[in-house]
Amino acid sequence: MADGGEKNPETKTVTPRRSFLNFLLGATVIVAIGGIINTLVRYLWPTEEIIGGGKAAGTTSLPLSEIPVGAAKTVRHKGKPYVVVRQAAKVYAVNAICTHLGCIVYWDPSIKQLACPCHTAFFDLNGNVITGPAPSPLPTADVKIAGDQIIIS
Repeated sequence: MADGGEKNPETKTVTPRRSFLNFLLGATVIVAIGGIINTLVRYLWPTEEIIGGGKAAGTTSLPLSEIPVGAAKTVRHKGKPYVVVRQAAKVYAVNAICTHLGCIVYWDPSIKQLACPCHTAFFDLNGNVITGPAPSPLPTADVKIAGDQIIIS
């Protein structure tokens, strides 16, 4: 049958249905290979935004108004997540990767501590371990307030 996608014995040509399916298969393969190449290139040559974190080398800035007093925000600094906590007198920036198993810690305003959701480790604003299985403190970054900006370096 010529309309079932088989070769027509009289003309030896491929029917339109088979051509269309071949086209779709080829397009799918090209898109998949393009996605793999894109991911590989982005991994091997990351952008300055990912590795630098900010406009100046090694600094990240954000508006002071984004974090109310007593609240926190997770930001990317030098390619890693940092929890920025604003207190009445000072702003703190603590690396958000738990030293136990690499979970992302968060600010718990009810107990005013950084908490790891995986194994209940708790840290103070200087990154020191309060309780839990974490073997070492969280790294911190220097923070200063310049006008209406928080600058992490």
